[in-house]
Amino acid sequence: MTPIRKRILIIEDEWLIGEYLADHLIDAGYEVAGPLPSVAQALSFLAENAVDAALLDIRLGDEKSFPIAKVLFAADVPFVFLSGYVETDLPNDLRDAPLLSKPIQLAKLDEMLGTLWN
Repeated sequence: MTPIRKRILIIEDEWLIGEYLADHLIDAGYEVAGPLPSVAQALSFLAENAVDAALLDIRLGDEKSFPIAKVLFAADVPFVFLSGYVETDLPNDLRDAPLLSKPIQLAKLDEMLGTLWN
């Protein structure tokens, strides 16, 4: 029996970074949704689709991805923030969320993804 692939949503407004992450995740055996570049697109997608985890760039143009994180948290879907921000830049209710600094080191991303479902 083939194991079920985890579906990861990428929220990233920089196309090149989004595609880089998507290519890496596909090569690692994940199913990828996105990348989506805005809060509105992500929330619309999540209203109609299930994912197993998400990677969230914090700054998306003029907005921040915190509303997406709160929807994911409420649905018990793990996520990782990707950003140049630090934990103290996050709202109090999201400070315990995993955070990887940009530029993303793929080995650290793989390690973090490996811990999301344990």
